[in-house]
Amino acid sequence: MNVRTVKVVHRWLAFVLGIFVVFQIMSGSIAAESRLLMEWFYPEKYQVEVSGGPATPTQIQSTMRSLAPDFNIAHVMVPPPGRAGTAYILMGGRNPDNLHESKTMVDFDQYRQRIIGEHPLVESGWIGAMTVLHRWIVFGKSGFYVVSVLGLATVLMSLSGCYLYVLTRKTARQLPLINRCHRTLGVLASLFLVVTSTSGIAMSAVYWGDREENLSVFANTMKSGAEPTPTAHGHTLIDPDTAFNIARVTLPSDYYLSAYSYASAHASNYWFAFFDPRLFRQDVVIDGFTGEVKGVYAAGKTERGDGFRNLLLPIHSGRYFGSFGGFLMTFFGFIAVLWLVSGIVMYIRSKRMTRT
Repeated sequence: MNVRTVKVVHRWLAFVLGIFVVFQIMSGSIAAESRLLMEWFYPEKYQVEVSGGPATPTQIQSTMRSLAPDFNIAHVMVPPPGRAGTAYILMGGRNPDNLHESKTMVDFDQYRQRIIGEHPLVESGWIGAMTVLHRWIVFGKSGFYVVSVLGLATVLMSLSGCYLYVLTRKTARQLPLINRCHRTLGVLASLFLVVTSTSGIAMSAVYWGDREENLSVFANTMKSGAEPTPTAHGHTLIDPDTAFNIARVTLPSDYYLSAYSYASAHASNYWFAFFDPRLFRQDVVIDGFTGEVKGVYAAGKTERGDGFRNLLLPIHSGRYFGSFGGFLMTFFGFIAVLWLVSGIVMYIRSKRMTRT
């Protein structure tokens, strides 16, 4: 394949994929900083004044039973470290026939123990919409196929750009400044695009494969009457705080709580999801009647969660290399946008020169 053909392929791939790449970079950045953006753009809903320690699982359950006794909490979403001023989000509903419904969001002040507001999940605002759209799961299996094709095309665009860089490196010094900037930005952006595209495709494939095989720890825990224990009859549920303390000590101290659900008569296990600073995930399931640790599950999967599955989010986010890695992913995302913009400028200039 000659240089001219590669240039044409690279150019048209960039034109077709430009909007997709920019959208994925922007929506991914929004998803990564969603709690901070919620505080900034919707302070009346999500910003809370830090005062003392946040409410414990037991305190939240008790408060909600008194303030909204008909509201069934499916799970509680806890802000990550560094976002203590963001409200907790309680997902649930009021459908007595479906106690695990989670179509309603309750914004909960974890310090003053009060309900800030309540709204349907579909009205979670542009931040929630962008976070969901970034993953494309809202479009079902067809969304997976579309994003996979676009992701593979992005990899091809990046590799073709690198190929052109190598082939034309000897004559590059004679090019205009904008062209040389485009080449440098392209090499920097290509690694970012290849890593994020391939890991994103893998995450989507794993999500749908695990969904079909029903490997989600949370989904299995929330099944009606999931794994009833022989000693459940005639016993009362252990305190939620006790369950949390048992779960907490099963993991290293650097893991932080991200979400949890309560045990009840219809789902007798407590579920806790933890992350470490690099975004490796561990789920802990506690028997609601005995306090026994039912299991510790990597990547939130009932099986096969270690290794490949647990590596995907840390690599995709850059957090595998710590907070500096997360910063680099944001930085290279910005570089990728500049790369695309410089390519558009080059194209417009070449068209003007052709006309003259």
